[in-house]
Amino acid sequence: MAANITAVRGPVVLTSEGRTWVEQRVARGHERLARIDADLSAERTEELVTAREQLREQLDELEVVLRDALSPADVTDDPSIVELGDEVEVEFPDGERESFLVVHPFEAGMDERRTSSDSPLAKAVLGHRPGDTVTVRSPAGDYDCTIVRRDRIG
Repeated sequence: MAANITAVRGPVVLTSEGRTWVEQRVARGHERLARIDADLSAERTEELVTAREQLREQLDELEVVLRDALSPADVTDDPSIVELGDEVEVEFPDGERESFLVVHPFEAGMDERRTSSDSPLAKAVLGHRPGDTVTVRSPAGDYDCTIVRRDRIG
């Protein structure tokens, strides 16, 4: 399954913090897997077998991501457009500004600063340049914002 995700989206790009976060998720998953295996040796239930299979699939997918993921610095980028791994600042019509880091969905849950490349805001800014006004198509309705700057993170 992981191969399909990376084939459809292209390479997974993880920040160094994102890689560490995914590595920690994998470590916690292996700890949980060990507990499930211990429980299975005492009592084999369908629920435990299913939980083990699901967890093993998740761990396999995350391990493939870690193995194949690139750092933003490893990606040949066009410094004039917003791409995955960029920190972006946008300005809304009311003058309010917001900065966020466009990241792969695997690390989007890390903190509030990171925005999944699948989100409406990230989709709107990807491929555009500072100075461009883009329309964000969100479930709450469409709105415009202007890209103020983009910086490649390392």
